[in-house]
Amino acid sequence: MIDRCFVDDTGTRWVIDYKTSRHEGGGLESFLAQEMQRYQGQLSGYVALARALGPQPVRAALYFPLLGAFRELT
Repeated sequence: MIDRCFVDDTGTRWVIDYKTSRHEGGGLESFLAQEMQRYQGQLSGYVALARALGPQPVRAALYFPLLGAFRELT
């Protein structure tokens, strides 16, 4: 399920998926990279759905509120 979808001031539609994953210990960047890889297919599916909503370009990201981290799908 898409957690947040909006069109920003530049006309780009964003699809944001919130993840409440906890990470303890070192290697936060490695953990975030693994999570991006893990959810890449899911985000790509969301992008395909969002493209059907209108002509805006679409960008997608994972947001980890407990970690204060935001990672965009590339």
